[in-house]
Amino acid sequence: MSVSISEEAPEQAPFVYKGDIITHIKKASEIGYEAVELHIRHPENIDADAVRHACDTYKVEVSSIGTGLGYGMDRLSLSDSNPAVRRQAVERLKGHISLASKWNCLVIIGLMKGQIKDCGSREEYEKNVMEALQECVDYAESRQVLIVLEAINRYESDVLNTLQETTAFIREFDTDYLKLHIDTFHMNMEENSIPASMLEVRDYIGHVHAADNNRLYPGNGFFDFKTFLDTLKVIDYQGDIALECTGLPRPDEAALKARSYLYSIL
Repeated sequence: MSVSISEEAPEQAPFVYKGDIITHIKKASEIGYEAVELHIRHPENIDADAVRHACDTYKVEVSSIGTGLGYGMDRLSLSDSNPAVRRQAVERLKGHISLASKWNCLVIIGLMKGQIKDCGSREEYEKNVMEALQECVDYAESRQVLIVLEAINRYESDVLNTLQETTAFIREFDTDYLKLHIDTFHMNMEENSIPASMLEVRDYIGHVHAADNNRLYPGNGFFDFKTFLDTLKVIDYQGDIALECTGLPRPDEAALKARSYLYSIL
């Protein structure tokens, strides 16, 4: 199980820990997490060796790198109508992939996949994203890094909202290095039957985010985590479950109670 950390995220961003990465790697270890998910804005500013040393010291792994701050704070996306912005987005993601190769973890592309409103039409969206994402996939393949593409709810994204829609888009790429990223918060709004949807795309699921329906920690809302976890067992999911939720009421409390709750029903 993995817990989210970000060094420079806005106050409202749904990450459990915010602030110094090394400090929070230590906290995650003390609570009992086996891994951390690092949400990074500028990969070139990260001391990869220092993070690796901290993980080795505190006996945790980096499960995944989140890239959404590149869109949320810098408005970089793979769909932007401006080729210069798309180029910046690709180069930013390549930086994340290079970092991931040093930590042996995967890279999440969520908000940085962009939206139709960033370019004007569904046709232009697909053209822009397929071209830009293919370059990222080729780079990831050369470094043996898995990319996962996230299905995001309609209130945050105007495209690729459901597991089926996102998986159909992923199928357009002939690669084992692009998989589906699922998130309980988004699925709660988009899927008619979460277990049935998961079973339909079972071969493509590469990473999982957990948050309750209100984006608080799991167990602090009404999402059916027992059925969700049972479905992960049925499909033999072997990856991490990363806690991506708000750190309310307090980060340590959210991290501790989420871990305790999820392990109690695993």
